[in-house]
Amino acid sequence: MNNVKKMKSVDDLTAYFDKVFFQKASRFEFLEIDDGHSLVRLSPKKQDLRPGNTVSGPVMFEIADCAFYAAILFKDPDPMSVTVNCSMNFFKKPNISDLFAKATILKFGQKLVVGEVTIYSGTLKNSVAQAMMTYARPVKK
Repeated sequence: MNNVKKMKSVDDLTAYFDKVFFQKASRFEFLEIDDGHSLVRLSPKKQDLRPGNTVSGPVMFEIADCAFYAAILFKDPDPMSVTVNCSMNFFKKPNISDLFAKATILKFGQKLVVGEVTIYSGTLKNSVAQAMMTYARPVKK
């Protein structure tokens, strides 16, 4: 049952993640949220690096998934939407600096939500990866 209140601001989203995803919420900083878009920052730690002294792919997936879920929650605060597909393209090696994930919902259907997330390293001018995301929405009875 959906008992999550409508998200109206970054503060609402942050409070929700602090409550529901308390074990991971401190990893993410929500910078922007509006209808169909979100911008999230993650500051990689030493354990997020892989050989070659770069941020690992799973960490880039994590921020992409978080940003897209945030955009969906802002549009419809039903927390039961789940990732059903993700296709990632890695453009170049990210710097060991803040990662930014900019999510955009392209289609918000009754059953599926489709969109893209661009991941940036250091600044919003240095794109390093792109994720195409599909989420399934819960069936309304």
